[in-house]
Amino acid sequence: MLLGLRPCMEATFPDPLARPLRVLILTWNFPPRQGGIEQVMWHLYHGLKARGHSVRVVTSAGAADSDSSDFLRARRAGLLPFLATAWRAGGRIAREFQPDVVVAGSWLTAPAAWRWAPRRGRAWVVWAYGSDLVVLPWWTRGVIGALLRRAAFVLPISQMTRQLVLELGVRPERCPVIPPGVDVDKFSRLWSRPLPELWPGRRVVLTAGRLVRRKGVLEYVRYVWPQVIRHCPDALLVIVGDDARGSLLHRGEPMRANIESAIRELNLSGHVAMLGAVSDEQLADYYRRAELFVLPCLNLPKDVEGFGIVFLEAALAGTPSLSTRVGGIPDAVVDGVTGVLIEPGDWPELAKETVALLTDTSRRHRMGHAARERAQTEFAWPVIVSRYEAVLRQAAQV
Repeated sequence: MLLGLRPCMEATFPDPLARPLRVLILTWNFPPRQGGIEQVMWHLYHGLKARGHSVRVVTSAGAADSDSSDFLRARRAGLLPFLATAWRAGGRIAREFQPDVVVAGSWLTAPAAWRWAPRRGRAWVVWAYGSDLVVLPWWTRGVIGALLRRAAFVLPISQMTRQLVLELGVRPERCPVIPPGVDVDKFSRLWSRPLPELWPGRRVVLTAGRLVRRKGVLEYVRYVWPQVIRHCPDALLVIVGDDARGSLLHRGEPMRANIESAIRELNLSGHVAMLGAVSDEQLADYYRRAELFVLPCLNLPKDVEGFGIVFLEAALAGTPSLSTRVGGIPDAVVDGVTGVLIEPGDWPELAKETVALLTDTSRRHRMGHAARERAQTEFAWPVIVSRYEAVLRQAAQV
């Protein structure tokens, strides 16, 4: 879920003897687009800038950026205009800017990053997420694999994604796992306000994110929620998010309409609140108000949950998570410690665990406390960006 983003880094460059880097980022995924990849690229840019590096970004069409001198956006919407811009403008900026290292936001821009990186194409790094690799047609895997093997580093966001990268032939020492982060300072600011009264007398289960099939929200409403309210009639499922209209992979999935239809069919209108897209402040309040955060992801062969930043956002609120053991989710949720993981598609077990967590306050509080501690110490964006910086410096060899 993409909360309203703002620079979260205030640290200066840590080593006065090491010169700042010049970094060129080529990425389709960048705000105002919504999604986890967009968060990673946004925080990479702002985090490196705050640490004293010079950064330029070539990205897709969108709203004007506050620091326009650092950004070049495609003039027209669509993937092909962006790729043309990344190739042509990326080359021009590379000649003028003389980057030490070029970043490809995904394999989509890997050809341009390889072409315009210094030192004969070796000083470039590419991110890998999950679905971007599993959707590759068989006849492209050899080409993409050969290209990724030319990168200085491929950066998977979870152990699951790393396995996909290794299957493409990238050497293990060149694909360190660096997960996404979470903006601890931002949430602290949002939660400094008094919590408004929300759904008094209800036990709230929250789910948040783009409404795409792999999230499993439709199946949770249809197969799990009727069982939950039989045992907990005061339970309320709060669904935040909307259809992923701007996604290349999920365009045309009418998930919101399908979920609304299931709510009507099962007469659940008094037990489910579909809120659509909400403000940053509202979502922060919902995380804090919820007894439990749930994301019942499915195991789909061509669409996987690479990590799940929403789990970290919920964790900062002290809210434990209930999810499935699929994709990169086990990297985000420690089963039995910060939440509970169930086998995907086991709807009776998901119903059982939802009820168990809603009715066991001490267990929820124990998990919520552990989740908050882990998110604050391991996943704060300054910690994650320092790891990005170390890899980029190694790639640039400066």
